[in-house]
Amino acid sequence: MKYFIAIFLMFGALLPAKTPPAKKELSLETIFQSPAFSLDYISAVQWLPGNRGLTYLKSSSHNKKSIYLFDLKNKKERLLIDGAALIRPGEEKPLNFSSYQWIENGQKVLFKADVKRIWRHSTVARYFIYDLASATFHSLIKGDPYVSNAKISPDKKWVGYVKKNNIFAYNTESGQTIQLTHDGNADIINGAFDWVYEEEFAISDGWRWSPDSKRIAYWRLDQSPEPTFSWVDFEPLNGRVETIRYPKAGQHNARVKIGVVTLAGAKTQWMDIGEETDIYIPRLSWMNADILLIQRLNRHQNKMELLRALPADGTSEVLMVEEDSAWVDIHDNFFFVDDNHFIWTSERSGFNHIYLVDARNGNTQALTDGSWEVSDVYGANANHIYFRANRERSTEWNIYRLNRKTGDIRLIAPEAGVHSANFSPDYRFFIDNWSAADTPNRSLLKKEDGAKMAALVENDLNLEDYDFIFPEFGQFTTSDGIKLNTRTFLPANFDPAKKYPVVIYGYGGPASQIVVNRWGRTREVWFSWLAKEGYMVFTLDNRGTGARGKAFKNLAYGDLSKYAVKDHIEGAKYLATLPYVDKERIAIWGWSGGGYLTLNCMFRGAEYFKVGMAVAPVTDFRLYDTIWTERYMGLPGENKAGYDAANTLNYYRNLKGKLLIVHGTADDNVHFQNTMQLAKRLQRSALQFDLMVYPGLNHALNAPNSYLHLFTMMSNYLKKNL
Repeated sequence: MKYFIAIFLMFGALLPAKTPPAKKELSLETIFQSPAFSLDYISAVQWLPGNRGLTYLKSSSHNKKSIYLFDLKNKKERLLIDGAALIRPGEEKPLNFSSYQWIENGQKVLFKADVKRIWRHSTVARYFIYDLASATFHSLIKGDPYVSNAKISPDKKWVGYVKKNNIFAYNTESGQTIQLTHDGNADIINGAFDWVYEEEFAISDGWRWSPDSKRIAYWRLDQSPEPTFSWVDFEPLNGRVETIRYPKAGQHNARVKIGVVTLAGAKTQWMDIGEETDIYIPRLSWMNADILLIQRLNRHQNKMELLRALPADGTSEVLMVEEDSAWVDIHDNFFFVDDNHFIWTSERSGFNHIYLVDARNGNTQALTDGSWEVSDVYGANANHIYFRANRERSTEWNIYRLNRKTGDIRLIAPEAGVHSANFSPDYRFFIDNWSAADTPNRSLLKKEDGAKMAALVENDLNLEDYDFIFPEFGQFTTSDGIKLNTRTFLPANFDPAKKYPVVIYGYGGPASQIVVNRWGRTREVWFSWLAKEGYMVFTLDNRGTGARGKAFKNLAYGDLSKYAVKDHIEGAKYLATLPYVDKERIAIWGWSGGGYLTLNCMFRGAEYFKVGMAVAPVTDFRLYDTIWTERYMGLPGENKAGYDAANTLNYYRNLKGKLLIVHGTADDNVHFQNTMQLAKRLQRSALQFDLMVYPGLNHALNAPNSYLHLFTMMSNYLKKNL
């Protein structure tokens, strides 16, 4: 035996060592052109009655959307409706649907298909009712089929929708359609929103079914007071002018009304929302079938009043008030736990926390407190309230369960990273959507105590095959003693004895957060690529950003440049103290508000930044919209000093480094006008800069190969100039 072992060892030693598999190349084409980093995901989750299960759309880079059923009893998933097989008569390709709603206890499906985007959130689409038993389609709309905001009533007998700025209701039993509003036109919008409401209140659906399915509450906006803004589409032979309603800071907004229309008789009762017309109504919801709750916000956005309105006669009264010295943030953390009490979140303590409010008198009781923030409240049952917060650390968001009797808080989604949840109606189960900087998005089905039941989506991108570089999280202290959160990608084969160039990615906008432990998709994959190319990539969240309390956030108010610029210069100074940083080779770049930050740093911190790349930048906040700008800056006529201090056009003469500006000509959000006003001044001062224009593209610059072009250009710009 010893002889054979010796022979084996002798010859075994002569065998070649097993070669590890070759690493894959992390190229820009791989990141921005191939499906290598595309993510599978689920959406449109619908829980079935009686906890029988849940259905959802599952999508991937290699599979068209299909509807799956997960059976909660046997804990198994099965394909329910194959998207590839949904082919309408006379069509060759499958139905191009994006969402669905169940009708008639799951016997029929309302599909939203052939979506056309209007702005960031709003769309129009074709809607089809599909009968599972007969496998037949029925078009919801006759004539022009494109409508928006279609929703099934609570009793499943109606489908409401908006067409050409009017509200309609389709009876699923009789097939008849009734028109509920009649004054919709180019200026009057019923059941939807203008550009600025949608963009800055993150809302596109402008109507709500009553719980008894007998009435619809809706927004009516009169856009006629709003100024217009235009740009040129250069594709047609003679060009074409595109025009939208867009109120810039200090200009007139649309006038808003709230109506409640009955399906029987189609009569609208207008709610009393006060005599002042220069207001916003960012949210409304039904308390029950007879009471409507309306959030009224003043023009300065520092006072929010919750109104209790009676649709029967339109009368209203103020139930509670939120006020702040700077601004009041709008949220959707609002639902009833019984007939007389509802859950609400407020920053009145200095941090966003959960309150129980008595709907009869507005009295409040704090349910959570501490130096941490609640971002979302998902709901409650008799025993618990379920919410998301950054209780563990400010750069991570977990899911918690609050005991309503004892006040004890339990962590039910404890993995490090960022979580969001979708709970079943009785809160016995939830989907935990989770990612971290080193873990691409996952969707896990869990019990209400956090116990894992199944993995619905696990995105294994084989990152180890690319020698992927993950970021490290930390803090640094400013010269005036403030600790700021940071994220750093160290260069490949990092050697602290060497000197490395640094690329700072910044945003800096009020209430934002970019230093957060989550999977960041292709932009952060590019950061890993930069690290493999020998760059250090650094990010910080300056004073005025979110997740660290109201006082920290309010520092942004009145001058959006003050602490954003100060703290990024502080960041550059901090980097210069590190022995492995080449302080003569620091670049900064950002998009939108980050583009604005980049310009300010290049102009006001010229000695610290060698290269800047500003994508779709604001240059002067007088050129930006009313709602966002005035929320954080006040009105231009009341804060001239603040607007002047924040205006990049007052500092451009200080430019010393290499500056690249990028903009789309059809940017409806941050208008190309911003870049043109700056370019004119730089040229008239004989200051050299580089400009890349994307014809016909909006703020996202999204078009075939546009991201590959953009990030290749920026990568080359860094190689050449940094």
